[in-house]
Amino acid sequence: ILQIFPKFPRIRITQYVDDLLISGETEVEVREATITLLNFLGDKGLRVSKKKLQFVESEVKYLGHLIRKGSQKLNPERIAGILSLPPPSSKKEVRKFL
Repeated sequence: ILQIFPKFPRIRITQYVDDLLISGETEVEVREATITLLNFLGDKGLRVSKKKLQFVESEVKYLGHLIRKGSQKLNPERIAGILSLPPPSSKKEVRKFL
């Protein structure tokens, strides 16, 4: 459906299944594109989760990563979850973990 969404020259929309990330050079451009996209999706009968919405933020959580101005790192919650797992004790468990 995003193929028919109007393009914004300096805005990038990244989609992974039903998660969207809108990024751009300025807050004003991102805000305008986000509002336009939300209205577009609403017109198509699609809903957006208010709980998951991160509206024009300088740092966002996206797919288990913290993304900020061109850099990304793993979300500390995700790291804690990985570190809390018991160490694998066999080759099979190592493969399962990876």
